Amino acid sequence: MKTGKYQVDILQEGRMLVDGGTAFAGLPRSEWEAFAMPDARNRIQLGINFLLIRGDGLNMLVDTGTGRKIRPERLKMMGLENSTTVTGHLKNFGLSPDDITHVVFTHLHFDHCGGSTEINGDETTAIFRRAAIFIQRDEWSAACRPDDFSRSSYHVHDFLPLFETGNLHFISGDCEIADGISVEVSGGHTAAHQIVRIKDSMRNIIYPADICPTPLHLNPKRHEAFDLYPIETLQARNTLLRRAMRPDTLVAFSHAQDAVFYRIALQDNLYKAVATDEC
Repeated sequence: MKTGKYQVDILQEGRMLVDGGTAFAGLPRSEWEAFAMPDARNRIQLGINFLLIRGDGLNMLVDTGTGRKIRPERLKMMGLENSTTVTGHLKNFGLSPDDITHVVFTHLHFDHCGGSTEINGDETTAIFRRAAIFIQRDEWSAACRPDDFSRSSYHVHDFLPLFETGNLHFISGDCEIADGISVEVSGGHTAAHQIVRIKDSMRNIIYPADICPTPLHLNPKRHEAFDLYPIETLQARNTLLRRAMRPDTLVAFSHAQDAVFYRIALQDNLYKAVATDEC
């Protein structure tokens, strides 16, 4: 997707199998299975999507997926045994890890940052060693010392090796990372979860990450069980949706089944996501 000075692509690592009751916390199965059909084990498919932004001397990744440090049997259980890692995608664009200039993490859950590190012998090392890496300071602190509720979502070997690159940039609050590319703290999913916005001459793009992970989560009744602060999630989502109603704005969802951009429309007083094939 051309925005002006930038080319923005959605990369999909694969489709992860997730318990439907976890993806739509608080809703009975009889309600959510009407729009998200589960398998025999109560699981639905959610995409693992992240962004590649190129242009103006910049090659930026926004999140990096799960990577390949997960045991093969667990990968199979998650439905990711045949997935494509972020480095595999980069090859299709003629890029290597050393070509990445920036990495921005919306938060440090394993399915958003695990692809930034890899196992080399007995060590776990950073993949994008030349990139400037941006994360909210409070998110880093929470990930390093997770509470009992968050412990299963944060894996320290996914992100601690990044510190050794010397390229970590801890930010506090909203920040412009590059010309027209900014992060805004939303909270909700985690205390310092952030969204990414691209404002350019042709069109704008919003990557809300897990405050609105799929088009199915536009409904205010729907949120994930992993949201630490559900009320903040809904508030941040409402702000996002009002902004996304602009005709020049597209949304890229982190866990949509398909790696496409969406327009947001209001129909019968309900927000709807409409896939677009614009290039």
